[in-house]
Amino acid sequence: MPSARPPICHQLMLAVVACGCASGGCASLQKPQWPWAKTSGADAEQEIDRQLGEDADSEIISSEYTPTSTDVGWDYFKGDNVKKRWKKIVGRGPNEPVARKALAEADRLYRDGNYKEAIAKYKVAVDRWPDSVIEEDAMWQLAESYFFTDQYPRAEDQYDELVKKYANTKYLDRIAQRQFVIAQYWIALDQKSHLPVIVPNLADRSRPLFDTRGRALKTYDHVRLNDPRGALADDSIMAQANAHFLDRQWLDADYFYGLLRSEYPDSDFLLQAHLLGLQSKIRAYQGPGYEGGVLEEAEVLADQVIVQFPDQLGREEEDRVQTMRAEIAAQQAQRHWQRAEFYAKGKHYNSARIYYALIARDYPTTQLAQQARDKYLTIKDKADVSDDPFPLLTRVLNPDSLKEAELDAMAESETQIARQDDSGADPPRF
Repeated sequence: MPSARPPICHQLMLAVVACGCASGGCASLQKPQWPWAKTSGADAEQEIDRQLGEDADSEIISSEYTPTSTDVGWDYFKGDNVKKRWKKIVGRGPNEPVARKALAEADRLYRDGNYKEAIAKYKVAVDRWPDSVIEEDAMWQLAESYFFTDQYPRAEDQYDELVKKYANTKYLDRIAQRQFVIAQYWIALDQKSHLPVIVPNLADRSRPLFDTRGRALKTYDHVRLNDPRGALADDSIMAQANAHFLDRQWLDADYFYGLLRSEYPDSDFLLQAHLLGLQSKIRAYQGPGYEGGVLEEAEVLADQVIVQFPDQLGREEEDRVQTMRAEIAAQQAQRHWQRAEFYAKGKHYNSARIYYALIARDYPTTQLAQQARDKYLTIKDKADVSDDPFPLLTRVLNPDSLKEAELDAMAESETQIARQDDSGADPPRF
């Protein structure tokens, strides 16, 4: 039985291939030349690359790039989305080969010390292949190029932008080191020259445009917030606290010393944070006419220093802490004394006796202790003056007001006692 003949399409295909091999050989099936090229082979391809520029590279998008979804609603009009669409229209969209080529050229310039020329190439690498390892490396090298050309504000911005976009970047520890050094430099400049805050800096590119000191403190914050468990996190808090302390900003200094004590209990600066924090609290206290919460915190902190660091305190430091404790006690006694005198002058002897008794009980070693005992004995048997000028008339027209006034006075006394002392002990007996 004769075999079936192949389909007519297969016969035509075999005829075409046979003609091609017969005319020029199978090896002649090569890449076709561009019709407009005057040269052939490699010379033609080089000419095409020269005419098209960097976009002559392949437009293949690797799996590393993930295109964003179509923007809908108001997101369509966001600045970043408009910029992306415009770049795509003009042919400057994501392109991995272009980015790699720019990164390689920038690295070569960087190694040769041509940092200014490298900056432009690194920007191309960042721009042409976002959300990738190429962008991460280019952003780091771009920041380094700014750093080595003494453009510290731009470098610091670039370091911070890199951490914001790649929170777990492999450059995190080195970024913290760079930012810490920049902050130290700006603080030293400000302490030396007392640079103005609102006068713009138009000459020195190593300094910010405005407020060099404020920018330095913000950079210290970046060190801690970007790498809270890094080697320089507690150093940055301590440096920031010391900067406030030297500028006599006691409340700010106290806050950062307290932050170091609470967040980094294993820090090498723990004892210094206690001692300087204690001084900050005492200096932040403005007198008996003002709120005394900071004085109570200082009293607790002074006791904590003695208990927590018995072996680390030197003789001089221990004497200084004891002196501070005595000063705190004197200030607390003065606060009680002024309140007691105020109530005694208004003939509200019950309240006055409470504060005199608190001085004698809680601060017996102060100079006011004996005076408080004498005052207490003087008014011990005196009754409070009545705030009701017409007691008989009040009993007839509004008898409940007397009870309400008595309850209000008792509540006020109890509130004052609770604010000043929460031990629950009775006042001393005389």
